[in-house]
Amino acid sequence: MTGILAKGENYFEDASYPITARHVQTGSTSEPSHEHDLTEVQHAHDFNELVLITGGTAIHWLNGSEFPIVAGDIFLLQGQQDHYFHKRDRLEMINIMYDPKQIELPESRLLKMPGYCALFLLEPVFRKQHRFSSRLHLERLALSRAERIALEMVDEVNQRHDGYESALLGKLIDLMVFLSRSYQKSESTNSAALLRVGKVISSMEQDCARDWKLEDFIEMSRQSRSHFIRTFSKATRLSPFEYLIQLRLQRAMGLLRNSRLTISQIAYEVGFNDSNYFARQFRKRKGTSPLAYRKSFGNSS
Repeated sequence: MTGILAKGENYFEDASYPITARHVQTGSTSEPSHEHDLTEVQHAHDFNELVLITGGTAIHWLNGSEFPIVAGDIFLLQGQQDHYFHKRDRLEMINIMYDPKQIELPESRLLKMPGYCALFLLEPVFRKQHRFSSRLHLERLALSRAERIALEMVDEVNQRHDGYESALLGKLIDLMVFLSRSYQKSESTNSAALLRVGKVISSMEQDCARDWKLEDFIEMSRQSRSHFIRTFSKATRLSPFEYLIQLRLQRAMGLLRNSRLTISQIAYEVGFNDSNYFARQFRKRKGTSPLAYRKSFGNSS
């Protein structure tokens, strides 16, 4: 990152609940649209920003590459990505800003959607490589629906009635689901390729206990072995089976906290065929044994 760091404390109304929405309307001049407006200044965020282009055109500079944007383009900017907009012509957009580490997104359920995996996990990583061709682009009717949800979020931020925080989260999830479903209808070659890898991730999320083989994933992705592993690892920072083990351990932690199943039963329930191997993997990644973890939550079953 070489530009300005846009800190969430300047954008979120409540630092303890980092989610907000801004309606940005610009002309061809460089006048700021709102306080801390960095539209034309190279910057990165310490939060995520979901951008809905609702009108006009511009050039989006992102990490050294430039892409033309038009009304209907939807994309996610992850933290620490340098970007800015220039050559704006009546550009209008809605920015949904949030910190996924601090709000309670039902990510384990969202990740069961191939479109969510592709749009929110894979596309930001491969945007430069794909020259923005894997972005989500909505036609008029679909854009109107997404815009309506986003503007409702802007209203919640502006009015701040009782319960607005919960309303913001609910509308963000509603928007994410709608956009993910829309992405699953994308027809570009690069979008289809990301969707196939997204299908691998969603299949793991839906049935982590299945006896998965690498060949299963390769077949789903329709990529070569090396290309699939490289694509998956670039997006998740984990190999396919490291991702699967992490997922199984997450599921196991929930059962250790909330069920009366034995350690061996939990191991088999989440996909480990050997309870000793399960215990070793748990200690290696969580720093404690499954039994000690269970007891720390007052569950001595």
